[in-house]
Amino acid sequence: TATFMIGGDRCTRACKFCAVATAKPLPLDPAEPGRVAEAAARMGLRHVVVTGVARDDVADGGAAHFAATITAVRAQCPGAAIEVLVPDFQDDDRAIQTVLEARPEVYNHNLETVRRLTPSVRHRATYDRSLSVLRKVKAWRGESIYTKSGLMLGLGETEEELVAALEDLRGVGCDLLTLGQY
Repeated sequence: TATFMIGGDRCTRACKFCAVATAKPLPLDPAEPGRVAEAAARMGLRHVVVTGVARDDVADGGAAHFAATITAVRAQCPGAAIEVLVPDFQDDDRAIQTVLEARPEVYNHNLETVRRLTPSVRHRATYDRSLSVLRKVKAWRGESIYTKSGLMLGLGETEEELVAALEDLRGVGCDLLTLGQY
């Protein structure tokens, strides 16, 4: 297993927990999907995770770039499972569908924190928008895809808030969950 971050090293958001620089991103590199696939093949990976910075500067939020990377990895590593850890794409149906059409096995979008802490932790993201993304993926693809999310612990959340977040994730059909500290 290895994780590849695509879309550059500059993010259009300013989430308080993240170490990625917030700045105007450079244009997407059309050769990047092929390079990721080549690296995954050379490494003999059986599970490839593709994540990326938020690209609110691009009309589709970078969805086509994710899809191209999934397609390239699948071509060079046909037996590998592919997981994407994507931004919310502003909850745009077409962008989410673009990624789904490339057929990742796991669609991961992190809730990151509890409802109360979201505005202070996740700049320009919302708790309900993240839940909506996961709900749509599961509604559109059902049992043919795993949905996954993650929560950071230790940001000041209460046990009751954490349980509520877990219930919210289960309520939208989230299959897999990671809990950790950043």
